[in-house]
Amino acid sequence: MSQPPSSYLRYLPAVYSGKDSAFVGDYLKIFEKLLTGIGDGALDGRRGIQELLNADVAGNLFYPRLSFLFDPASTDFMPPISAAKSNQQQAILANLDSYIGVPAVTNPLAAYVPGQSATGSPQSGIEAWLNSFLNWLGGWVDLTLDNSWSIDKKRMVTAQILALYRLRGTPLGLGYMLNLLLDLPLTIEGVQYQAAGDGFPAKAVAVKGQITVTVSNPKAPCIGVADQVQTAFILQERYHAGSQVVSGYFPWLFNVQITLPNAHNSGFVLTSQNTQQVLRLQQQLQQLLAAIKPAASRFAITIFPSMQLQAVTPQTKICNAATLGINTLLGLQGIP
Repeated sequence: MSQPPSSYLRYLPAVYSGKDSAFVGDYLKIFEKLLTGIGDGALDGRRGIQELLNADVAGNLFYPRLSFLFDPASTDFMPPISAAKSNQQQAILANLDSYIGVPAVTNPLAAYVPGQSATGSPQSGIEAWLNSFLNWLGGWVDLTLDNSWSIDKKRMVTAQILALYRLRGTPLGLGYMLNLLLDLPLTIEGVQYQAAGDGFPAKAVAVKGQITVTVSNPKAPCIGVADQVQTAFILQERYHAGSQVVSGYFPWLFNVQITLPNAHNSGFVLTSQNTQQVLRLQQQLQQLLAAIKPAASRFAITIFPSMQLQAVTPQTKICNAATLGINTLLGLQGIP
């Protein structure tokens, strides 16, 4: 039984729809299969591009334009994939694979290395394709995605990066970029000491705090109005430290401040693990800012608060980050 010709013939002049147009009708099936889809089981039942765009698969990979009008915590506009439950993740990837038709990933070393599987999981092929697709899509907006990120992280960054390009080169834009790429603010768990009371001894309890990063331009001294030459503002040929600036700020310098939890909670004590987290964040900021800062500009990273000599109070007598006379002493460098 002969198959009906392509439905695309109705878009062509009537001269192509006669008895002698069988070749044209079959030839157009190639484009119909790829674009709008034909339920003929060919190509492992792969569907067309139109079916893919109309389904709740590709449309949910990214945020729609009006998502900013709704609660950011809502997942209605961007259902999680890598963060979903195992059965939900497999169903989403299987549905996406039914449109794309990615071949299964094979392991060429399975025949030579004992104990290795010849094929990966059923979803390994579509996961690899989706990661490659997101990396390719990020390249169109000059964005290099980190391969250590999850699929959901790549989707979120790609969806928001275009809006941040409008703020490139500004402290606000750099701050948004750092928060997006480094998942800031960073929540850490330190300790806080509770005083003895009601028959209970003093003890250390776990407490959570946030590490935040802010970006700003340092403010320059204001230009004052004077009636004497000695105190009047004179535009210099080059800038000298402490001089007044016409713009009122330094656009070529960005102050990047890492604010620790003990800036808002003086009883918060950083653990050795917290210290490593802060140092790791500082290193990430160094690498990231060097790549995204504007040309002919520089940045300075500070950590606040650093070591502080606090006054002795009933709270600091128990323990605190650095209390002079309690757990901190002043002295010279030891003899080597």
